[in-house]
Amino acid sequence: MSDLTPEEIEEGTIAALLERLTHRRLPNLLALKEQLERGESLQELQLEFLERVLHDANLSEEFWERHPELQEIAAKMVDLYHDITELALAVEEAELAKGGPRGTSNS
Repeated sequence: MSDLTPEEIEEGTIAALLERLTHRRLPNLLALKEQLERGESLQELQLEFLERVLHDANLSEEFWERHPELQEIAAKMVDLYHDITELALAVEEAELAKGGPRGTSNS
């Protein structure tokens, strides 16, 4: 195996992050947002996924700062995460107001 330059490692990291974002994280986050917009609460595994996304984002903060060309993407992801958490809170509050337990559907 050949030795990679720091630039090549950084390019590979960018490619891997964008691949994961495009094919895994973003579709899952958009699906969660759609679910919440329908008034459906999130399940435990979905909440764990959101926690993992936030944790990974915090770990990657320095990386995003080093790459201003990617900061717009990072900002949009933060906005999406914020929208999801706001919707999740609204759905949860609505369920509590109806007297329904968390994680159940009142259809």
